[in-house]
Amino acid sequence: MLKPFFVWQDKKLIRLDPVDVMFLKTQKNYTSIVLSNNTYFMVRTSLSNALKKLPSDLFIKTHRSWAASILYIVNVERDTLRVGEEEIPIARQYYKEVIEQLNVIE
Repeated sequence: MLKPFFVWQDKKLIRLDPVDVMFLKTQKNYTSIVLSNNTYFMVRTSLSNALKKLPSDLFIKTHRSWAASILYIVNVERDTLRVGEEEIPIARQYYKEVIEQLNVIE
């Protein structure tokens, strides 16, 4: 079992399991943490700082504003990947890292 992490919500710390996180999306100074049950938490932090708190072998940064959990990736194309119903962009500089982090049988 992976170590849980906590986020502040309404002056309370809420426990979250990394395996429940589908993806992270950053907008300005806030990062949305989207869970598999389609709920999300908005935290005031950068994507880089959020990823430091999560298991590096489980999350892939795909773009300067996006990161995805490898557990929820449905398919990967050259410039996007699908996590559930969400299309997540893959920047050119991250594509090689994305493919390397996936367990690909050729």
